[in-house]
Amino acid sequence: MTNQPKQIRALDRGLDVVEYLSKNGLSSLADLRKATGLSNATLLRVLATLRERGWVRRNIVEGQYELAHALGALLGAHSRAHPFAELAAPILLNMQSQQIGLPSDLCAITGPGRMELIESTRVRGPMAPLRTGMGIRPSVLLSAHGRAALAFASDEQLSVHLEAIQSFGTRQEQQWLETGKLDDELARTRALGFGKREVDYWVERAFDPGPNLGAIAVPVMSQSGLHGTLSILWLQDRMGLDDVLKLGALEAMQQASTHIGKALDVAGHKAPIYSKVASV
Repeated sequence: MTNQPKQIRALDRGLDVVEYLSKNGLSSLADLRKATGLSNATLLRVLATLRERGWVRRNIVEGQYELAHALGALLGAHSRAHPFAELAAPILLNMQSQQIGLPSDLCAITGPGRMELIESTRVRGPMAPLRTGMGIRPSVLLSAHGRAALAFASDEQLSVHLEAIQSFGTRQEQQWLETGKLDDELARTRALGFGKREVDYWVERAFDPGPNLGAIAVPVMSQSGLHGTLSILWLQDRMGLDDVLKLGALEAMQQASTHIGKALDVAGHKAPIYSKVASV
């Protein structure tokens, strides 16, 4: 009988984690502990190694783990981090506004008339006591994120997004389009340099239950075009938009957006381009 080489237990543990993340996507430490039977201490060592090698990332707002986008299609595209989120995360954490307690959300354009929240620094703190879930889809027509995206999209992409909203948007969105106010709103957004949500939008379709949050958003663009948007959030019972602007929040967002755009260019990630309405 031929002697079989001994297995490397540490590698085996690491692969167990990778396989679980490949099948399940975003997972907490508790999820991994239950699935693998490993202790927290062992899992944290395994995860630290995988993160150091660029195989795994930990998102900011929920502290959950997922496979890094750099793994390519090898282990399943749907379980990997969005490259936009992966490149932007360290920049978000170093934003000047983040240092003074104003958190940010990052949204990616994921299809015609569609955006999705893919990263956030909305962790518990004096100005952001509530968390928000990854994957929330703000309105491309009525949210601060959406208006920043539409205002700075190319004419061709703007047309594609509006066609999509007319085809499968909510009744509220379609009614708003019928008012004919869009051109004025987008011109106002371009002049301000940031998007503001429609009044009472989140009252009708709650984004985050609890205290009323204010938000403004700016586009994130690379040389290839528009990738998504970056926002800053605040509690409206503690400050208003003028207070936020006086703190230099807009400049901080714009600077972070520029840095993210450059990082996307360096990494070779192209802006999404759509030519027809996608089914939902």
